[in-house]
Amino acid sequence: MSENAKTTANVHPGNIAAGAKSKRERLSPAPLDPLTGRSDPSLLKPHQAALRQAVVDTFNAKKARSFLQKQVHHISTNRELAEGIKFLFDEHGRPPANVPLEDIIDERRMVEYHLMWVEGVLSELRHRLIKIREVEDYALEMLSRAGHQDD
Repeated sequence: MSENAKTTANVHPGNIAAGAKSKRERLSPAPLDPLTGRSDPSLLKPHQAALRQAVVDTFNAKKARSFLQKQVHHISTNRELAEGIKFLFDEHGRPPANVPLEDIIDERRMVEYHLMWVEGVLSELRHRLIKIREVEDYALEMLSRAGHQDD
């Protein structure tokens, strides 16, 4: 076997991965802050801190994107609402004298319906937030237990 073939065999991805398994540090649970009992980001190893920062950056990017989408949706919703009640006012912003009472009542009912819908969505989101916090606390507890068992 030539010298070139020997060095090529050592560079093969399978050999690199096999060699890396024995040298690579194992990812471990995040260290806990003794005062709060929660994970402490300042005590993370460099590779853990890099992974955490990548997750935080991804989360913030998704959060910003979601926020912008909601704001655009709110702007279009506000425009729709403004268009919906525009007929109630004249060009100077005063209510005209000849608007039928039925139209005003219908518009009030529509606005009330929209408010009830938004309150329902808000209630559902609060419920989901509570569930997510419970899952997060449970996951952190499991990580801390796993960290104590490895010691």
